[in-house]
Amino acid sequence: MKKILILLLVLLVSNHCVFASSYLDKQIKEAKKNEKYQTVKIHTQSLDNIKLKGTIEGKYKKEIKDPKLIQLSEVIPIDDNLYKQKLANDEKIYEKDVKPVLSKKMSQSIKEPVSADLYKIYRIAERIIRANNLQHMNWRIALEKETETVNAYATSADLIIINTALYDSFYNNDDALAMVIAHEMSHNLLGHIQRRIELINKYNKTDALAESTHSTIIGLSNVAFMKYIYNEMRDMELMADTEGLVLMAKAGYSPENGTAVFKFFQAEGELKKFFETHPIASERLKIAKENISLASPYWADEGRVNIYNSNVLPVKRSSDKVSIVILADNNLKDYYAPETVEQKLTRLAYMNYRNGNMRDAAKYFGKLSNISDSFTPFLYLSYANEYLYKQTQDNKYKKRAKNAAKKAKSLQSNNEFVKEQIKSVKSL
Repeated sequence: MKKILILLLVLLVSNHCVFASSYLDKQIKEAKKNEKYQTVKIHTQSLDNIKLKGTIEGKYKKEIKDPKLIQLSEVIPIDDNLYKQKLANDEKIYEKDVKPVLSKKMSQSIKEPVSADLYKIYRIAERIIRANNLQHMNWRIALEKETETVNAYATSADLIIINTALYDSFYNNDDALAMVIAHEMSHNLLGHIQRRIELINKYNKTDALAESTHSTIIGLSNVAFMKYIYNEMRDMELMADTEGLVLMAKAGYSPENGTAVFKFFQAEGELKKFFETHPIASERLKIAKENISLASPYWADEGRVNIYNSNVLPVKRSSDKVSIVILADNNLKDYYAPETVEQKLTRLAYMNYRNGNMRDAAKYFGKLSNISDSFTPFLYLSYANEYLYKQTQDNKYKKRAKNAAKKAKSLQSNNEFVKEQIKSVKSL
């Protein structure tokens, strides 16, 4: 009997050692995976760590020629003291007329009763509205009770819905909340709701035709059409991200801090699906970095001017007691307008040029020269290609630099900077 007990003990100890050793080995393997997948690293990563494809930092940044012929804004900045005084006067109105309306906790949401500080949401939204001249209509903002999924969405021309999971997740980050609100406003401003309706109508017609004819060919094309619809929806999301960045930047919020939203979604995990309405968060984060690097340095000044020249917007609880309504300003004279193609090309070309990203600068100055009758895009196109030639010694850039300079001369032969550039490219 003793021999049997001793044998069992030996087996138990040896088995325990095997399991322990095996699990320790698993821990080592998992530790390697933990380094890759740990979420804190994603939440706290700097935008500087996100690599951009095609971005070239020039070796000869000191050689960038810039006669300051391109103006990205005509706004005259507001004096700091005048602006501070305006904000102080506005603050009195907020305290007297707005805060009492929203001081009580929200009694209900779209789904169930919730408790939230809507004054905080109002202040962020109202600042974005005034900074961008969006007072042309009433804006409604509602809360939706949701504990599991972090989300926000726009469902009609003036309604933005923020669920409580998102509100609580970014409660202490006004920049993130501003990015969310600006993104949803952008969907409305850019007509994405109407575009979605048209896409759905097209799909329904295609689907009905497939069913009525029982056609396999149409059925196959219907799958391709569905892919097209989802690609369109993803593009709209990226454009809402881009336009939203402009809106929040003009309101004085930090786009860098606002990217915490994308970092959050990236940390939570991403699925690349065939049919997916939103781009994956890592892609949105990378594009946000690029957009931030190409942002106009004058947006904040433009927003300050708009805020200075506007009045505090009154607010009321909606008739359904679910949302708040930020009321329009019927005396508004200047209205929001997204960048025109020419304005966007000018900004993208010039900011890439100033950042030393000469291939992209040449690309967008080339596009700009196709729609502009000015010599300026050709002059900067010549600058960019001269820069690239010095960097690479590739003769194609020398040829392009000379051709662009000649075109600039044909449009403005007496310009001193054009004359200088003609001499410069001849010496290459």
